[in-house]
Amino acid sequence: MSLGCYQTVLFPTEGKSDFSSWNPLKNSQLKGNKISGVKFSNFQVSQRRKCIPMKLKSLLSVDSAVEIEGKEGVNTGSKYDAIVIGSGIGGLVAATQLAVKGAKVLVLEKYVIPGGSSGYYQRDGYTFDVGSSVMFGFSDKGNLNLITQALAAVGREMEVIPDPTTVHFHLPNNLSVQVHREYSEFINELMSKFPHEKEGILKFYGECWKIFNALNSLQLKSLEEPIYLFGQFFQKPLECLTLAYYLPQNAGDIARKYVKDPDLLSFIDAECFIVSTVNALRTPMINAGMVLCDRHFGGINYPVGGVGGIAKSLAEGLIDQGSEILYKANVTNIIIDQGKAVGVKISDGREFFAQTIISNATRWDTFGKLLKAENLPKEEENFQKVYVKAPSFLSIHMGVKADVLPPDTDCHHFVLENDWTRLEEPYGSIFLSIPTVLDSSLAPKGRHILHIFTTSPLEDWEVSSGHIY
Repeated sequence: MSLGCYQTVLFPTEGKSDFSSWNPLKNSQLKGNKISGVKFSNFQVSQRRKCIPMKLKSLLSVDSAVEIEGKEGVNTGSKYDAIVIGSGIGGLVAATQLAVKGAKVLVLEKYVIPGGSSGYYQRDGYTFDVGSSVMFGFSDKGNLNLITQALAAVGREMEVIPDPTTVHFHLPNNLSVQVHREYSEFINELMSKFPHEKEGILKFYGECWKIFNALNSLQLKSLEEPIYLFGQFFQKPLECLTLAYYLPQNAGDIARKYVKDPDLLSFIDAECFIVSTVNALRTPMINAGMVLCDRHFGGINYPVGGVGGIAKSLAEGLIDQGSEILYKANVTNIIIDQGKAVGVKISDGREFFAQTIISNATRWDTFGKLLKAENLPKEEENFQKVYVKAPSFLSIHMGVKADVLPPDTDCHHFVLENDWTRLEEPYGSIFLSIPTVLDSSLAPKGRHILHIFTTSPLEDWEVSSGHIY
């Protein structure tokens, strides 16, 4: 049964690729610093962060730009082409891509600002990112710079700061590895830690580049839509065959073809854990290839003023296109008529109707709360029987004195102490982000932000009678 209800759609692209393959050991990074959608700060990637010049100023003032008021007077009688539930990045991209093509879109957000897990909050002069600050898709080249393309579609651009080190691993057996922006620097450091595995390292990451180059050559819209993929096959048959070959494979099996050292295999597990929150044997090779290479091709680029500026820019662009966004609008259920999703109802009783309903909520909320059990599609029912939820995260946001950190501290860290087997256990590993290393405007002068997060079962934090934490 088709309900006409979709989870977040992918990013359409229009531009043409000007390359067929990228050699990571020959091509240089960041040639030029001006693009549509993204503007790079004046910063040399090869320098350490202590050389960042002055305090940076946000293009989007967090104090003013986020108070984008949702349309208080949205007319429940209006007929929309599409309604998007949730203003996370996925929902906003779906909405803006439809709006620029002439659709009338209404976005409904239960919170007071856009962004979802890519939002922010402020306390005492600090601007904290709610979720991750490791931002992919913010480069000026290729076809996988999806955030850049989404911003450019609605005439927006953001200033970004290139991060010289994607992540600094602190692992058992005193293994410390920095994933440098430059691929050659990273691969040389890794081979220096495992000189006996030089050939295996080059072959494993070489296979990652095969996948990345295939993905990067396509006008990427979806890897799940048969009609679209059929059309792409005739344009790029070799690239599509490459992806088809890797589609059923996981990164762990590929790594074990070339690598024998257990610590190096555990390092690859940690690399994949950051991508998927599971080890390499459970991480699709296509996912691993895209992320483990894009960090060197496009690089990790942090938006000046914080990650929350992405959602604000997209929300403003949506309104400029004549569509609408309503805040404090908690959708309680999707309205079904003759087996098709035709509208939504929010908590204050208002109802809105559209030809298409797109949910940016989790699939668990979409099919478990917003739809009645009798309306659950059979394919979704089967999926939920076998699918395992990714873990939740416990986040701690702190403001500390800047002088407690060395001047050359990296922005992102992953810490797994003493025991490789604890990688996937709750509280077993720690992610640390220090975004003020890149953008000091996020905190008061002389202060740093620490964002510490670790996997944590949601059940540990459920409030019960007499439960205190």
